[in-house]
Amino acid sequence: MSSRSLMPAEPVLRYPAESDLTQQTGAVESAAAPLCLRSVSKRWRKDQRRVLDRLDLALEPGTATWVGGRNGVGKTTMLRIASGLIEPDGGRAEVWGVSASENRARYQRLVSFLPAGDRGLYARLSVRHQLEFWARIALVPHTRFRQTVGEAIDKFDLGELSGRRVDRLSMGQRQRLRIAMTFLDHPEVVLLDEPLTSLDVEGAALLHAAVDEVLARDGAILWCSPGGEHLDRQFDSRWTLERGRLVAA
Repeated sequence: MSSRSLMPAEPVLRYPAESDLTQQTGAVESAAAPLCLRSVSKRWRKDQRRVLDRLDLALEPGTATWVGGRNGVGKTTMLRIASGLIEPDGGRAEVWGVSASENRARYQRLVSFLPAGDRGLYARLSVRHQLEFWARIALVPHTRFRQTVGEAIDKFDLGELSGRRVDRLSMGQRQRLRIAMTFLDHPEVVLLDEPLTSLDVEGAALLHAAVDEVLARDGAILWCSPGGEHLDRQFDSRWTLERGRLVAA
């Protein structure tokens, strides 16, 4: 496989911020919500129907939410807006009451996004170097840099693979590495786009354990996939995205 095919087209998002960041004025009313999408609308062309049409969604602390729907219905667009990657045409996405445009560094410090596919990996890096590279992007403090990378390797059972190049990994092993990157520095809001893709039973168990850790510290999970038939965990709420809006599943 060529290195081009594994170059990051849309990396897993984790950007840290300075420690003294404060909330913006006017964000108090939604300060209790880890993630809130308020009347979010998006269309890609003026002559097309809106992909998202005044969509509302709020994630409470310590909860996991599942959103399903057929391919192409807009789930990934919703996640990209929630992650701060793209702006909606109308409405806003907030994390603890603050939008990405108001305080991008703080927003990205709190949110981590696992896109579908195998994006975010460099083919010629080893597993350890990929995690170290990501830790530097995340500005993990020098005092706990090695500890953070080591914990990720241990937590996601990557020890035997740590010296292997990414382009020598199976699809399931790459997915496990991408998940390790997603949970690397204790995000408060985790956005997952088809995270079980290519995972075996052991890999799925590691993912579920990481999700449980986020929930235990009152973070929130937004998990998207085309169907829920293969999900062996309980969600606090389930929705289906239809015609740009969420309906109870």
